[in-house]
Amino acid sequence: MNQKMIWSMVAGLLLLASSASAEETQKETNFNFEEDVVTGTLVRPDQETVTGLRRGKESSLIKIRKDFVTELVQSVERF
Repeated sequence: MNQKMIWSMVAGLLLLASSASAEETQKETNFNFEEDVVTGTLVRPDQETVTGLRRGKESSLIKIRKDFVTELVQSVERF
């Protein structure tokens, strides 16, 4: 057996041991909200939202590219 196989076996055993111990420590918690009564009123903000007319079309700062040929060529040249 080579060293790589031994380390992978050790890692697998450690993973199994940690998952087994985690399952033993988990506890189940149940919450029952059936008897709780919730009352309240609708709360709204005190101010109004003001909207206005937009004059003219704003130009976008984002330019959508149609191709990525130069980046593709550069990524192939790296290898």
